[in-house]
Amino acid sequence: MSQTNKPPVATMTVGGTNQAETMGLLPTEAAASESEEIEPTFAPPTLALDTVDGIMTKAESNGLKPATVPSSPNAIVTFPFYPEIGRYEPQAIIGRFIVQLMKPRQLTTNERQVVFNIVKALSQIETFTRAAEERLQIKFMLTGILGVWPKATRPYEFPETFQEAAAAILAKVEGDLDIEEVVDETRPASTSPAPASKGKKRGRKAADPRSPESRELPALNDLPVQSIMHNTVLTDGRRRVYRIDDKSATRPCNSFGHNGIAVGQWWPYRICALRDGAHGAMQSGIAGSEKSGAYSIVVSGDYDELDKDEKDILYYSGSDSNANTDPANPIVTHYTKALQQSRRDDRPIRVLRTSAGRADHCPSKGIRYDGLYRIISDGIAKNMRGGAYVRFKLVREANQPEIDMSRPTQAEKDVYDRLKNSI
Repeated sequence: MSQTNKPPVATMTVGGTNQAETMGLLPTEAAASESEEIEPTFAPPTLALDTVDGIMTKAESNGLKPATVPSSPNAIVTFPFYPEIGRYEPQAIIGRFIVQLMKPRQLTTNERQVVFNIVKALSQIETFTRAAEERLQIKFMLTGILGVWPKATRPYEFPETFQEAAAAILAKVEGDLDIEEVVDETRPASTSPAPASKGKKRGRKAADPRSPESRELPALNDLPVQSIMHNTVLTDGRRRVYRIDDKSATRPCNSFGHNGIAVGQWWPYRICALRDGAHGAMQSGIAGSEKSGAYSIVVSGDYDELDKDEKDILYYSGSDSNANTDPANPIVTHYTKALQQSRRDDRPIRVLRTSAGRADHCPSKGIRYDGLYRIISDGIAKNMRGGAYVRFKLVREANQPEIDMSRPTQAEKDVYDRLKNSI
């Protein structure tokens, strides 16, 4: 794209925090109250890419053979990983194996070798780019190996070694790619009668189809916007994309306890919570790993038919719980295993609620940090399809501030509306 054709970009920087507070906005990086009992910070296992070499060596010791595979995305796309079935791209092969494992039919030695070769090729990519991720569907492959697949109707599981490698590579992918959130923002409500709605009751609204030139950004000298949206860059095109400006200035989320976040802290978008270390995933409601446990979860209303939010008591389901049709065996993904690990370790989890939640105590707009909860039990329940799923019971920790129902403040709501409705 030429320089002249690039969509407008707005950089929002910090400025005048004290003045912002006088306008009704609260600090976006307020430390937890001194009266709170802050859990000690535990360093999670390192999921750096170089750990994959050891994982691959362990896989080879289990009967798999060393293989020479390409390391460039373009070569990986065309490499014959599975010549017996023709020229399938690696993402199609992984999808094929997922379907096979759901039947259920275990992978043969040759099929395990194919998965090993694909994972090894991905581990050798020096730097992950957005183009490579989209071309290869890298996240689809890695999360699929971790047990998360949108079309999964039965539980399936890849060998543990492959899951360990996929988790390590996924950490590298998310570190290399820009942290960004595509926000589905629409025009302010029209005075004309709205057309009758169709489709799912809670479906997302269509994106605004107008060109980048036809939209204006919120004023960058607007202090409330700067205060809440610091260290973000907004690209305003057919759809708005918010991304982290300086990843080195973000707070890592992979710590247990409050992680310096004040109970009641509010943000307009999830990317802001990620920036401040409250939650570590842009899409998943569970942030953590099978080995370290879960650091945080988001109550977003996605599993309303399964979850139950009673404010201080929360019943929360594992990922992909609403898709399973197997009445005896739940889908246990990498992220569900993270919650199970937190249950075994008896470590508290940060809980964030979004405006998509239906409970009265969810924020009216945006996303809010509501404090630490601890898993006290888990069990097997049945979803609307009759499929089994893992359901966790979390209880809010004592000796911390009450859930702050005043957030978002009116000033914060005004900023949210300006961000959403600016044209």
